[in-house]
Amino acid sequence: MHAIAKLAIPLWLLAGPCVVVALADGGTVRAVDEQGDYRVAVFTSPNPLRAGPVDVSVLVQNTVTGQTVGDAHVALQLTRRDRPGASIYAVASSAAATNKLMQAALVELPAAGWWDVEVESTTDDGTMQTRFAMEALPPLPRWLTVWPWFTWPLAAVVLFAVHRGLVGRKQNRIQSIECVPIG
Repeated sequence: MHAIAKLAIPLWLLAGPCVVVALADGGTVRAVDEQGDYRVAVFTSPNPLRAGPVDVSVLVQNTVTGQTVGDAHVALQLTRRDRPGASIYAVASSAAATNKLMQAALVELPAAGWWDVEVESTTDDGTMQTRFAMEALPPLPRWLTVWPWFTWPLAAVVLFAVHRGLVGRKQNRIQSIECVPIG
């Protein structure tokens, strides 16, 4: 069991950073805004935020009933601060969201830097605008995003070698017990 722990802990430490690249609903809370009877919460993923694909998830909730407003129309506008003329527009939908309580859009941030985000949520009672700023770091080097795909066979080889070593050690002990001279 000790040998398995010696192997499992380093593998866990190596595989841990891979979890961060997963895109999913939720993530980092960027803004929570209440206007009238509605609350809008905006989440982004991944964390830390980097240039490249970014999941923006929006939760629109009725503050009186606590129910989510699934039929709200949610539109996003992301504008880079140093280039105010160029904006990214996206419409969030529950179809794009893993969590069906939210509305999500996958946007591609072309560059690192500060981005001003405007979320416009339209319900039967009117339109709410939520604004916030977020900083996107430079994208990771390509080799850091694909290394798990090239190294997973190494894990299988190491596990096989550990297994063979343990089986061989057990067989050696059995043979040494059988060969003890009686005397």
